[in-house]
Amino acid sequence: MIEIKRLADCTFNEALTAWNTGFEEYFVNMTMSHEVFLRRFSAEDLSPSISVVAFVDGEPAGLIVNGIRTIKGVKTGWNGGTAVAVKYRKQGVGRALMEATLDLYRQEGVQLAMLEAIKENEKAIALYDSLGYEIVDELEFLELKGKLEENPILKEEGFSIRKAYPIQVGNLAFYKGGNPWQTHWQSAKDAEAVILSDENGNDAGYAYFKKAFNEEGVHTSTTICQCEADENRDDAKEILQTLLTQVFGSFEEDIRRVVLNLPKERSRLAHETLKEIGFTPFVSLVMMNREME
Repeated sequence: MIEIKRLADCTFNEALTAWNTGFEEYFVNMTMSHEVFLRRFSAEDLSPSISVVAFVDGEPAGLIVNGIRTIKGVKTGWNGGTAVAVKYRKQGVGRALMEATLDLYRQEGVQLAMLEAIKENEKAIALYDSLGYEIVDELEFLELKGKLEENPILKEEGFSIRKAYPIQVGNLAFYKGGNPWQTHWQSAKDAEAVILSDENGNDAGYAYFKKAFNEEGVHTSTTICQCEADENRDDAKEILQTLLTQVFGSFEEDIRRVVLNLPKERSRLAHETLKEIGFTPFVSLVMMNREME
């Protein structure tokens, strides 16, 4: 018999066990330590009260971690990971967790449900589809490693760039709040941010990103959460190129450059521009949404 509890009513060890056993034999390594698991709740606005854990005969069998945000006036629920232990798969645990999650969303007045799934995970995608989710976009994690012989882009003149905070980016009229949850400014509160404006002082683009350093203080990687231009402008591509030059400089550093969860359609221009520079995908996903009743 499957019993569903709110994560808030479980011990921390039960929740972590459900996560780590639930992602065994997964497409990518999702194992987490106590510290990383705990930090994720704060960083991504996940809530123990609307996350759920499944038990079979008293043993943690799976879980879903959930968060809620209001995005441009729409109360949105996000499934931040569905995990089912190997020995309990194909026994209805995943469906029970999803149905419990949707019930909690309804209780909380959620208007839109979001999630992402590894593109190859056909069984999970079929489950979500059967529960009313629809694929709204394809996503890619992109990367470009190492030092380039030549700068692939030239900084355009006529633009000015100022430092900002991610929350200020989130208030721009053309900010892409409908992009994947982990790319939202709320998930990147400690990121560096810049806003680009044109010669008339009109805000026309933005980027926020994180730099990582080793113990010796050497820069090892830069990860872009979002880098976008106002796509209503004729010079949107030039704006993107200027922003990328601001983020990555002349591409002379021997670092890893990563772009998170980039939608191929919703961020088509950014996706095309990064591919032209030489970024390549290393993880492919689908983004699925469900309109709540």
